[in-house]
Amino acid sequence: MTRNRIRLLMVMDSLAVGGTETYVLSLVKSFPAIGIMPVYAGGTGVMYESFARIGCPIYRVGLTAEQLLDPEQQEQAERALMQIMRSRKIDIVHIHQTPSGLYAAEAARKLGIPVVFTVHGAYYPPEQLQQLKAAGCIFVSVSFPVQAYLDVLGIPSHLIANGIDFDQFRSESSAALKASLRIPEEEKVIVYASRLAWDKAVVCAMLLRAARSIRLSGSAPFHVIIVGSGNQASVITELAETLNQECNTAFIHLVGSQMRMHDYYNIGDLVVGTGRVALEAMACGKPVLAIGNHGYFGLVEQAVYDEAWLYYFGDHNSKERPTEQRIGEAIGGLLGSADQLEEIGRQGQAWARANFHIRDKALQMKELYETLLAQTN
Repeated sequence: MTRNRIRLLMVMDSLAVGGTETYVLSLVKSFPAIGIMPVYAGGTGVMYESFARIGCPIYRVGLTAEQLLDPEQQEQAERALMQIMRSRKIDIVHIHQTPSGLYAAEAARKLGIPVVFTVHGAYYPPEQLQQLKAAGCIFVSVSFPVQAYLDVLGIPSHLIANGIDFDQFRSESSAALKASLRIPEEEKVIVYASRLAWDKAVVCAMLLRAARSIRLSGSAPFHVIIVGSGNQASVITELAETLNQECNTAFIHLVGSQMRMHDYYNIGDLVVGTGRVALEAMACGKPVLAIGNHGYFGLVEQAVYDEAWLYYFGDHNSKERPTEQRIGEAIGGLLGSADQLEEIGRQGQAWARANFHIRDKALQMKELYETLLAQTN
């Protein structure tokens, strides 16, 4: 069964800056052109304007874990979600997080509306995943390791990778931003983009210490830009200040969370990251050293594209544990070969465009929605 229009409700905890939220925004932008009319419900945040600007109706519902500790707020949230689903005549509900997804799934179940749950990593508690399975959710995995994680739990899933908006993430000049950060035009830049929490904050600290060692060795000067925030941000800030003092120069720049991530990817000669960050950086034509929550993968180049995707760039699986020495050896070797870095960046951009374009992923998602609607009618 093919519908001319599918009325979709996207539900998230908040509109904070993050990989999940960026992906949902790119899907929501792509959907109207293929006949899906999206509505958003959930918490607000700094990405509110981005969603509003593309004409997506937004309903603010308190769905953070803290808010949902109160039983009265749980009831209010479920009632509010049911009211939105009724008034908007929603056909499909798409959730991405817990606990917000649990309440949205329950509200949808009471109204007989199918629910899709995209699992963005292997960090969701198994008991919550089982609750969502029991509620009748259809699962989507963003990577092979996530799909394998769900398989172990006895939960089948459809594999639909993160898609990238190539209108947003593209090669552009970064001269103005480089000048604003007082980085000399001729000096190389490493960009690390991530939430500064959990293992990603540990990787960030390793990168900074490795960079300090390289700077003190007397090799060509370079800078490190850290983009992101999180509960370990103060620890990383303190470390950066100490290392800048040791090197007697402010070569580490912490810029916090940023809405215009493509500007920061484009300033980099090398991007260190994982998961969606790796794909966004490649879309901007940048070489990627993949290190993630799970561990170290390495340089993403043509010979290992398929393997990098299987590991989700170190975020959901990895080859080895990262160490300061391993990271130092990798970036030390790469910074000295500008032509190689540029070529790797060009090849990566073409591969990412061919395999992770948001338009293709939106069409895959539409196909899944249509299959579910055909089964429920």
